[in-house]
Amino acid sequence: MSKVALVGAALRMAYQHPKLIQSFLQGRFRMAGVRREQLTGNGYSAKPLGITLKPTLSCNLRCIMCSYAASGAVRANPRDSLPLETYKRLVDDVADWKPYIWFTGGEPTLYPDILPLLSYIRERGLVCGMTSNGTTLTKVADGIVANPMDLLVVSLDGRGEVHDKVRGNPRAFQRAYAGVEALQAAKKAAKAPHPAVVISTALTPESFRQAHEMVDVAQELGAVALNVQHLWMMTASMIADHNARWGDEQYVDPEEWASDENHGMDPREVVEAVEAIRRKPSRIPIIFQPDMRPEEIVTYYQSPATFVRRRPAVCAWVNTDILPTGDVSPCFGVVCGNISTERFTDIWNGEEFKRHRQRLSVEGDLPICARCCAYWRRD
Repeated sequence: MSKVALVGAALRMAYQHPKLIQSFLQGRFRMAGVRREQLTGNGYSAKPLGITLKPTLSCNLRCIMCSYAASGAVRANPRDSLPLETYKRLVDDVADWKPYIWFTGGEPTLYPDILPLLSYIRERGLVCGMTSNGTTLTKVADGIVANPMDLLVVSLDGRGEVHDKVRGNPRAFQRAYAGVEALQAAKKAAKAPHPAVVISTALTPESFRQAHEMVDVAQELGAVALNVQHLWMMTASMIADHNARWGDEQYVDPEEWASDENHGMDPREVVEAVEAIRRKPSRIPIIFQPDMRPEEIVTYYQSPATFVRRRPAVCAWVNTDILPTGDVSPCFGVVCGNISTERFTDIWNGEEFKRHRQRLSVEGDLPICARCCAYWRRD
């Protein structure tokens, strides 16, 4: 995509989705102050940039790279999740801070009260987005348009059987493709711009050689951008190193989280696949996460424990997960409170959270940070 076309796409995005641009600029402004907070060493953070909600770990797919699928957590009953009122209290509590709210899982559309929760977040004026596998969208398209979030990221890892193999379901691609089409049709019928749709494709051993095809798929589906996702990984050796240093305070279970050393991908082939995507003509922006130079890609896959483009680990100052149990968890093995019994605004600068940030301030990043999405989130 040429620089002129990229500027044009950015201007269209600013006109059609001003809240997303405002949220992006707020994020840049917030990040300017985070490093100063980290350097104080007292563990304080002014406010989160975003809160990631996992209302359920239940999922109707069995993705080959998913730790929740491997552990069986995806078989959870979504009706065992927190009640809507608990999430409403959370939204009321943080509304003045104006964080973005991001849904993931599991498959978040399986949470029974997802539509009224989206409506309430919208009512309180917060920016909201979701990552979905897309397979349920035909059922909820009208409801999502009536209770719109700002951004919907739909995961598609290849065309047809390629995606189906990655996602462990023979109709995953067909259902997700039809779901996005249904959503775009519902938006058109309602003359509604939201949610903006981004297609996200993960570079997996089964899909990375065909990843360039997803440029066409994203454009066919009316996406505003294509996100190309390198795999996040936490190898057994990384976990062992982490637990040797921090296991008493932050134990990470290798049975639950350990992944293959490099997922069986030849780093030089990954470089070729990325270059093929870059060469592909596109009317929409293509975003790489992380966006790495060829030599960095080789290091990324060849030596997973080696940090690429090392920087301060500031994730605990800007974001946290909230698990289906209500636990507030900024990192693997860390729980700082629970929204069922405490206010999030109290938890955010409570003793547990500050202790975690102080450890990062003094000791720096953790061995498990090297290939973690949160470590790269602000790139």
